[in-house]
Amino acid sequence: MGKGTMILAAFAAMAGLGAGVAVAAGPAALDRLGMGQWQLHEIGSADAPRQMCVHNPLQMVQLFHPGVQCARFTIDDAPDHATIHYTCQGRGYGRTTITLENPNLIRLDTQGIDPLGQPFDIVYEGRRTGVCTSPPVR
Repeated sequence: MGKGTMILAAFAAMAGLGAGVAVAAGPAALDRLGMGQWQLHEIGSADAPRQMCVHNPLQMVQLFHPGVQCARFTIDDAPDHATIHYTCQGRGYGRTTITLENPNLIRLDTQGIDPLGQPFDIVYEGRRTGVCTSPPVR
């Protein structure tokens, strides 16, 4: 783990972004993920792509539990992919695999139980489309 990653993890913990995290820092693949505006298209669906502004790569891990503090455990950590299991006490859980083609193109496979107790199992192709149009929510 690089010095920059350790400093970033410490800052995230102090800012409350890493509360409840089961690992000291994010997986290597997430360190390479481009920040900014992303478009997630559900593979096999004709629905409009999901738009999201990514300021923290862990947002991609918990798509169905945004803003919920969950314990995370990295199952697989490689330069081009990561699999993370997370549990949100009393609010569901999930398992997400992110595979990077490059920092601006990913495949995201996520499954679990949402906060309302409904199952989800979705595969997205994600493309970074530029900078965010709005500032981060604090």
